Amino acid sequence: MARLSQRAMNNVVIVAMLIMIALFNIDSFLPKKGASEFRSLLPQNAYLLKIEHDGNQLIRQGQQWLQRTVEHTPSISPEAQLLGWQNGILQRAPSVASEVAGEEPLVVVVWLAGEENGRVYGFYPRSSSTLVEVDNAWYTLQEVSLDTLLPWKK
Repeated sequence: MARLSQRAMNNVVIVAMLIMIALFNIDSFLPKKGASEFRSLLPQNAYLLKIEHDGNQLIRQGQQWLQRTVEHTPSISPEAQLLGWQNGILQRAPSVASEVAGEEPLVVVVWLAGEENGRVYGFYPRSSSTLVEVDNAWYTLQEVSLDTLLPWKK
């Protein structure tokens, strides 16, 4: 067996460590898969605290949910509204910025536990579907109607 000096052994250890670091991080060197065509309206297992839209709110109070509205009482229960937000699906849409240019969206802020800032959603109602802008990407709303998500809107 060959005898290595202390300096040579240190070099062997350093090279072995560099190889191990590269092996543990190999996934970061590989190309990322494309973004999925579908995503949920809210993150999986997110702890929702509050939904705000135009002075109206859906608020968690202990184990219960409470709807605070500016004008009229919503036609659905707070639990049904919450279920709509949890079951909503967003399907990626091609860029539609020119289609909605000049329109004012229905801006909704969703507050989740553990996040310093609320998530901002811009809803653009259409006769056939609802366009949603979130995180600078465009989606169409699936599996739930805008009236379920925002029962207090006019």
